[in-house]
Amino acid sequence: MQIKLPEHIKQLKSYQPGKPIKELIAENNWEQTAILWNNENPMGSSSKAKESVIAAFDGSNFYPDPQSLVLRTKIAEKLGRTYEEVVVGNGSEGLLLNIIKAFCDGDDELLTSSGSFVIIYIWAKINNTPLIQVPLTSDYRFDLDSIANKITSKTKVIYLANANNPTGAQITKKELASFMKRVPASVLVVLDEAYFEFSMDLDPNFPDGVALNYPNAIVLRTFSKAYGIAATRIGYGIAPAPIISPLLNVKLTFEPGNLAQAAGIGALDDHEFLDKTLQNNNTGIQYFYSQFEEMGLNYIPSFANFVMIDFGTADRVNALFEKLKSEGVFVRPLGGSGLPHCLRVSVGRPDENQYFIKKLKEIL
Repeated sequence: MQIKLPEHIKQLKSYQPGKPIKELIAENNWEQTAILWNNENPMGSSSKAKESVIAAFDGSNFYPDPQSLVLRTKIAEKLGRTYEEVVVGNGSEGLLLNIIKAFCDGDDELLTSSGSFVIIYIWAKINNTPLIQVPLTSDYRFDLDSIANKITSKTKVIYLANANNPTGAQITKKELASFMKRVPASVLVVLDEAYFEFSMDLDPNFPDGVALNYPNAIVLRTFSKAYGIAATRIGYGIAPAPIISPLLNVKLTFEPGNLAQAAGIGALDDHEFLDKTLQNNNTGIQYFYSQFEEMGLNYIPSFANFVMIDFGTADRVNALFEKLKSEGVFVRPLGGSGLPHCLRVSVGRPDENQYFIKKLKEIL
């Protein structure tokens, strides 16, 4: 007799990674590659984050500060808030799971859009939280009117990604203000701003969720993207203290670890690395736009560090993905995000971007 699993857990599928990139390079003897599928920072990692991690390693025989006070205080000072209004965790995705655990119970519903950050659908399933999805607009943006119309007495959390991953589209300040007026005070709005640094660099008028300071919203940000320390798994959330407090109660006691905390502390001081990252991204985005227009491709203007292209059919996307991969170019087909006819490409270094465009032109 087998141990019976809950139905919602039986429906989950574990992540199935492919072969490591280094192994594929060795097998195929590629002289050049373009790793452009995970929205990672192609400029490497913050050197100040590295120095901070090395210095912190000597204390690794002790458990880390479970309150992460130094990092939370540093983030709070940077944003003009108090440390009681800041929570840190294992990346913004770890914080998303803690939000669902802390606020959703029984028939409470999570409301969001289809075609957004895929992990939110997985976390809702793991927590057995009913998930209500509204389709994206025809130009791949959040349909805030439709989402607002779906709010019921069961709605507990609304998830909005700005900029949205994988489409790159933004929610404007005016749209967000109008939407928040329609959200009851009893509903928590998650504003996922994982790409905030890129968004503000590409559009100075991009809405800053922290500055807007809605009383029933939590803003999520991460060190994984602009600061280049994705592997350390460190992200943070900003909200009024009554929203932050329950998140401190449900997190793992010693989450995040001492090295992750140290990486975040160091990264916040590395303005030179951040500037180089943003400059590379802005240049790369504009290069992609010019090349896609030359090829007549249907791309979505992006407010992040990637661009999504609509190729019309899943078959065409899958064929392109396989052909590009055979040339050492790794991009992301979006079937897992409910957009099987679309493909996402991250901004890489100039040589990677050029190699991707060269091979894409050859294939097309």
